[in-house]
Formats: sequence, C-alpha cells, structure tokens
Amino acid sequence: MKVRKNGEKEMTSRERVLKAIKFDRPDRIPIMHAALPAAFYTHGQALVDLLNKKYPHDFGPPVHTIPPKENLPPEYRAGEHFDSWGTLWRNEEEGMHGQVAGVPLDDWSNLKTFKLPPLPSEEDVLKNKEDVKKHKENYFYLTGPYGLGNLFERLQFLRGYENLMLDFIQKPEEIYELMDMLLDYMVEGTRLVLLLEPDCVAYADDWGTQLQLIINPREWRHFFKPRYKKLFDIVHAAGAYTYFHSDGMIMEIIPDLIEIGLDILNPQFSCMDLEKLASLTKKKLVISSDIDRQYILPFGTPEEVRKYVRKVIDIFDAKNGGFIGRGEIAKDVPIENAEAMYRAFLEE
Repeated sequence: MKVRKNGEKEMTSRERVLKAIKFDRPDRIPIMHAALPAAFYTHGQALVDLLNKKYPHDFGPPVHTIPPKENLPPEYRAGEHFDSWGTLWRNEEEGMHGQVAGVPLDDWSNLKTFKLPPLPSEEDVLKNKEDVKKHKENYFYLTGPYGLGNLFERLQFLRGYENLMLDFIQKPEEIYELMDMLLDYMVEGTRLVLLLEPDCVAYADDWGTQLQLIINPREWRHFFKPRYKKLFDIVHAAGAYTYFHSDGMIMEIIPDLIEIGLDILNPQFSCMDLEKLASLTKKKLVISSDIDRQYILPFGTPEEVRKYVRKVIDIFDAKNGGFIGRGEIAKDVPIENAEAMYRAFLEE
C-alpha cells in the first residue's frame, strides 16, 4: 500500500478518476495523456519516458511508444491517402492531422451506392473482454465506440464543408437520410463497445470557431442534440459515463450538453472565459482540461506553464473533484513545458 506525504493511503488510478467524476475529492488530480504522433517524432524517447516513467496517467498502464509511421491512419500520413469511408486526405507532414482533398458524397446521387465500413462482429469484440477486465483492476477504462465517434466531422468528411453548411440551411431529405444512417451506425458501434463494460464512452466533434458556434444554435439543436442524446442514453443505460471533446467557442451549447446527460467535457480553453466556463459547469460537468495549446504550452516558459496550470486548478476548484488534468502535446510544445504541466497538476 502506498502512502502519501500527509499519511493518507494513495488511491489507485481507477479510484482516483471515479472520485473526481463524482466530485468527491480524490487524493490528487487525475491526469490524462494527449500527445500527437508528430510530438513523438519530434521528442522521441524523451517524450516516451516522460509519459511512461515520470508522469504515468490514470487511464491505462505506461505503454506509450513512438508510433510506426506506416501504422498511422490516412489523415495523419504524409501525402494523399483514402480512408475506409472513401474520403481522400492530403497531408504535408507525418503525424499531424491533414485536410480533406476529396469527398465521396459531394453529389447526393452517390448516396444510393454508399457503403459504410464494416463493424467488427460480437465474437471479435468479446475477445477483448478479459483485457478490459484486467485493465479495470487498476485503471479507468475510457474508449470510443467502434466505427465512428464524430458525427458532425464525419458529415464534413463525406459531404465537404460548404455542401454541408448549405444542407443545414436547405434541409434536403438526403441530409436526414445520411445522418440517420450514421447515427444507426454509431448506435451499433456503441452497443458493441458496451459489451466490454467500459467505464466511459467518448465522442468528439469540433463545434466552434474561435468566436462562436459554427452553425446557428437553433440548427444544432434541430440536427444534433437529439442524436447525441440517443447515444448518451444508450451509454448511461449500460451504466457507463459519457465523454465529449469539442474545440472552439461552444459556450452556447454547454447547457444543452448538460441537459442531455453529458458527464465529462473536454473543451478548448484558449478561446473561452474560464471563470464563466467554471461557473456554468460547476457540479454539473466534469472538466477534462485543455491547457492553452495556442499560446502557453508552445510559447510560454516552464514557469508560465506552471502558473497557468495552477490558475486553472484554482478556477475549477480541481482538488475537490470534477476535474481531469489534460493538455495536448503537439510537436511545437517543448518537452520542458510538457513536464512543467504535469508537475503542476501533481503539486500538493
């Protein structure tokens, strides 16, 4: 049994995360790793050691490695590559997220023959059940659904951004058909992953620009709110928590996400008033932090990173729970700043 400096028993990672999610004062702030592939190519073994040895996180064992470039998904590989959905990705740099160069549903006539990527069978999914059970002995198990976890973004990757924006205005029958097709696919992918009895299922859609929501909140509530609710209801019915990542200024829809049962939100800190965000979410949403990756993490000094993290901890009353310490490490984040971030999370 490990004992902390104050004489209290040290929690397991799993106990710590569950305490945080329940707003029940964990022994310390739980931390979550988030490093892009390009960061590993820039920092190499130094980043691996930082994540595995110096600051292991609370969501899994220390097994980070430098990802083989040939194993990267199409959107992270240099050059042009099609993904399993028929979207063409163009990327100038290995390990960074590329841009869409071609979409399969730019013409609605293609919808008639469009095929979704196959999902795994129940038999194949259940082969992983013992590994998940073992994982949960010490760690909190968070995972995405099989097949698809981002509805809005996948629509963009299938239709193209401009086409999709017009779809939300013109509301052709096909946009509803496509959205329902994707939702049914997400429901099945969620059902399959719930066979493993995860602690939490994660979804993601970047909904904001730096200043406001990408579409009118009225249209968001029409098209997306009921569909997200259906997914969240399925997860909750299985006894698991929900996690949602969304970049940009999304303050307008946070009350909606709370209303439909979101448990953990990972928003973009650098474009938000953090005091307002904390007030809006206090005791209602667990915040998975996004330490400012536009300015502080890449361009600040280690001491500036530390001061920012400590300020965030105070704003969100993080030591009393409702908070997960997370900050994305990209290739432009100095390794000293990444270490300063984790060290600040764990200060007594």
